[in-house]
Amino acid sequence: MIPWPSMVPTACGILAGGASRRMGQNKALLPFRGKPLLRHQLDLLSPLFPEILISANDAAPYSPFGRRVVSDILTEPCSLSGIHALLRTASAPRVFVVACDLPFLNPALVEMLLARPADVVVPESDRGLEPLHAIYSRSCVPAIERAAALGRWKVSSFYDGLDVELLRVRDREWMIEGRSPFTNANTPDDWKNVQTSSEGP
Repeated sequence: MIPWPSMVPTACGILAGGASRRMGQNKALLPFRGKPLLRHQLDLLSPLFPEILISANDAAPYSPFGRRVVSDILTEPCSLSGIHALLRTASAPRVFVVACDLPFLNPALVEMLLARPADVVVPESDRGLEPLHAIYSRSCVPAIERAAALGRWKVSSFYDGLDVELLRVRDREWMIEGRSPFTNANTPDDWKNVQTSSEGP
């Protein structure tokens, strides 16, 4: 567990409800290092979080993982709806939200985010903001619902008016197996590359 006694209690929510249209199969269940990618993430994150939820509208594929599956409350099937449902469901006042297709999560980077007290803590990597590897407080719920009512479904659309910390993160300082912790894959070719090659240290 995290060593800072004043840290705000935080749950983890894994977004696993995407359609995976370009991949052609459920990305959370792709094999990685001899086990489903979701299991790989759970093994990395379980030491950090006493509560881990899975965001998905179909619970059946995730029953083997023994975690509570949270369905959307908002009607639009998107990441923002998943974040909203996680914040409404988690027992902790904050949630570290992460996409299910990130195989190179760095626990030390997650710990650094957890130490920040803002309502929203978002890494800004070499490629830009990483809102699906970020911390959100329950105080975000009204702002998300206002954005949803206006049809604004981009994750960052509700940030205005909240205490938001954009944390500059240099990918090269947080590499795992020579890969950025924000590396993901959206197609079968991307996934093959993720598993068979790596960037330099």
